[in-house]
Amino acid sequence: RVRTMRGHSARVSALDWNNHVLSSGSRDTTIINHDVRLADHVVRTYEGHTQEICGLKWSPDGTQLASGGNDNLVHIWSLEQSQPKHVFAQ
Repeated sequence: RVRTMRGHSARVSALDWNNHVLSSGSRDTTIINHDVRLADHVVRTYEGHTQEICGLKWSPDGTQLASGGNDNLVHIWSLEQSQPKHVFAQ
């Protein structure tokens, strides 16, 4: 069964799974965590990049998400917080 999940205002450019949570990064510069078990699927939105998200990767223990953007920054996000724990420049 195919499901449509809304939330971004521009194309989705990166995806990564963390158990039942699908994280999507977009040209709109946001990252959204979607809990695919829920009808109201958006459980967290991360904002911090200034350009398109081009990569996402969850840590093996599922507690941190790394995001890379076309702004040449890497952000490390906690599953529990909406602000980045760390920001790395080139």
